[in-house]
Amino acid sequence: MKVLGSLFFGLTMLASSICQAQTLYDVIVAGRTIGSLRVFDDKAADNSETHRIESDFKIMFYKGKYATQTNYVQGKLVSATCSHHVNGDLKEKTQTKSSTKSLYEVLFSGEDGEDKPRIELNAPIKSTITGLYYKEPVNVNEVYSERYGKMCSVKKLSEGKYGVVLPDGKQGIYLYKNGLCQEVNTDLAGFKLRIVLNEKRL
Repeated sequence: MKVLGSLFFGLTMLASSICQAQTLYDVIVAGRTIGSLRVFDDKAADNSETHRIESDFKIMFYKGKYATQTNYVQGKLVSATCSHHVNGDLKEKTQTKSSTKSLYEVLFSGEDGEDKPRIELNAPIKSTITGLYYKEPVNVNEVYSERYGKMCSVKKLSEGKYGVVLPDGKQGIYLYKNGLCQEVNTDLAGFKLRIVLNEKRL
C-alpha cells in the first residue's frame, strides 16, 4: 500500500483568508472505486500559493488517509508536509522546510520514518509531485517528491501524457487534457491503481 504515498501527502491547517475550491478524483483499483482524492485550489492575495491534496480510501480491512500541503513564495517552494495514516495511526510523515545551513532540510517521522536520516537539499524547488495535479508539466524535467524528499525525473511520453519515475522505482503516468490532469495511473501491490477526474463534481 506504500505506493499510494507517492500520490497523496500531509494535512495541515490553512489560513482562513485563503480562498478555496475543490477538484474531485475517484480512486479506483481493479475497476472498483475505493476512495476519493480532493485537490484544493488555494491562492493568497500576494505572491504566495498553497497546493493541498487530501485522499481517503478503504480496501478490505485497510483504511488509509494521505494528504499533502506545499507552500510557495514567488514560485519557489518554502515548505511541504505530507502524511500517511493507516487505520487511524500515523504510518509516515515527511516535512520539508527552509534551513539556515542549506536551502531545505527534510525530516521523517512516524512508524516507517523514524529511522530515516535527515536530508539536506541545496537546490531551489519549483515543481513537486503534488503540483502535477495543478498544472501540466510542460518543459519540466523533474519534480520533488514530498514523501521521499528526493527529485524525480519527468518524461513526456506523448501529447498530454507524462511519466514520472519515483525513488522506489515505480512509475506514475499522468494524463492531461487542455492542461487539466484527467487521470493518474500507477501500481498498487500488483494491482493497477487509477485516479480519475470526476467530471460530475467539477
